[in-house]
Amino acid sequence: MNTSDKEFQQELHKEFLQALHTEKIKTQSERATYTTSKLAFVTALFGLGSLKMETVDFHWLLYLTPLVAIGYDLYIRAADSSIKKMGAFLRKHPRSGTGDTEKAWEDFSARFRDTLAPFANTLFTFVVTVAAAIYIYVQEQVKSGSFGIGFVLWFVVCLLTIVCLWLDHWNFVKRIDKYEL
Repeated sequence: MNTSDKEFQQELHKEFLQALHTEKIKTQSERATYTTSKLAFVTALFGLGSLKMETVDFHWLLYLTPLVAIGYDLYIRAADSSIKKMGAFLRKHPRSGTGDTEKAWEDFSARFRDTLAPFANTLFTFVVTVAAAIYIYVQEQVKSGSFGIGFVLWFVVCLLTIVCLWLDHWNFVKRIDKYEL
């Protein structure tokens, strides 16, 4: 490989690392935006669903509240997974070309990862789901028959989805932290 080819490869590698860092920062910003939007949208939807006027009953919107929260959780987790994959690549892949300082930082970040934020996000979705279910159950006049079956099915599916998504993400983080080439 001649000098110009080596210089070209080095420049290409430098551009790749810059693009990867830019993508990581952009994805972190997206994750924060999704989290903020989730809190605002779910709170507004829950509030609107709690309204009861003489002509209009909005409590049916409460059925959507957990679904919206779960939808946001999917976007938040996708962004979080992407960030963690980039960090693992920079930290452990021999061809990442990152310096010792950056590898040390990525390793430090992985070892002392914030576990409260992902748990708090899941807990918020769980609490909103339980609160919506309680409010729906209290507001509903007929608690048997098709309502009872539909209500229980909706509630169980929502809770199982929340738990499964959290477990899947938790397992992904454990796998990515143990990644070795």
